[in-house]
Amino acid sequence: MTRAVFAALCLGLAGCASLGRRLTMGYETVIARLSPNEVVIDLDRSFIEAYKNRVTITVTFTVDVAAERPNPKMFDGDLHFAGRAPEIGLRVVGEIINADKQDSAVALVHRAESTKVPLRLTGAWRLWPEHALGSRQEQGQPVEPLRNANPEHVFEVHPVIRIGGLSLLESFVPVDGYLPGDAERSFGIYETAEASLQVMPTRVTLTSASGLYNDVRFVMRLANERQQVVADGRFVAAAVLDLEGNLLVDRVRMVFVKGTAPERAVRALRPGARLVVWGKPRVSFAELSRRIREAARNPRVLEETLPYEILVLGVYPESK
Repeated sequence: MTRAVFAALCLGLAGCASLGRRLTMGYETVIARLSPNEVVIDLDRSFIEAYKNRVTITVTFTVDVAAERPNPKMFDGDLHFAGRAPEIGLRVVGEIINADKQDSAVALVHRAESTKVPLRLTGAWRLWPEHALGSRQEQGQPVEPLRNANPEHVFEVHPVIRIGGLSLLESFVPVDGYLPGDAERSFGIYETAEASLQVMPTRVTLTSASGLYNDVRFVMRLANERQQVVADGRFVAAAVLDLEGNLLVDRVRMVFVKGTAPERAVRALRPGARLVVWGKPRVSFAELSRRIREAARNPRVLEETLPYEILVLGVYPESK
C-alpha cells in the first residue's frame, strides 16, 4: 500500500492537518506491520568518518523515477524522486520540501528523469530505517535502476538545498496544513529503538529496528554548550520538551543547514532559549564513530539504542 492510496481517500479535505496526520500514522503502521522487525545496514567506516560532522552531502544523482507531483500538503508536501549516486553507493531518495513553491526545481528533476543526465545535487544527508522493508542494505554494492519514486531505502538527500544552479534554502519552513508527529510519542520511539553494531576493519554493520517514525514537532531548549559551527551548518545541543513544556529528553544533537531560516534563528540564541521546531531524525554518525572507537575497551556500547540526531527543517512562529 502506498501513501497515494491514502491521499486518494481524502483529496477533498487536503487542508485538514489532523486528518492528514491520522492517515500518515495509518500508512506508517501498515508499513511497519508489513516490514520485518529489523533492518541490516552495512556501511563503509570511511563514509561515517567523512560525514559525522557534516550537515550536507553533494552528489551526482541519476534520477530513475520521480513522482509526477508533490504529495498533498496534509501528507508533508514533498516531491520524492529515486535514483543512484556513486558518492553514496546505496539506493537514494531525494526530497524537495514545500515542493509546490519550487516549480523550477521540480521541472529540473522531471527533465533529469526523462533524459537520464545526472544532476548535481546538494542536500542534508539522512540515514534512517523508516522505509526499510527487509533486504540487507550494503553500501558500495551495485545499485540497479529503481522502479518507483519511493522504493525500499535507508538513505535520503532530504531536504534538497541546491539542484543544478537553483538554491532551495528558502524551503526550510513548516508546511502549511501539515501536522508532524507528537513529541512524546515520537521521541519515546527514538529513545528506545533497539540497535546493535558489528565492527570490522573497514566496515560496520548496523542492525536496527525498522519502521521508525519520520518527523516530529517539539520545543528545543538550548543547552549550556557552545554551538559547533561547521562549513555547511551547525550542531546545537538541546533538551527536548513537548508543546506544554514538559521535559522529554535531556540532550539531543540538533542539526541546522547553513543559510536556512532555522539556522539563522538559532545562531545568536543563548543557553535556555527555546524554539518550537519541525524536525526529522537521522542516525548520528558522530555517535556511531564514538561507539566504534570505544568498542575495543567497552563492548557493551555495541548494543546500545539507535543513535540519532534531529535535522531541523522549520521554526514555528510561536517560538519564544
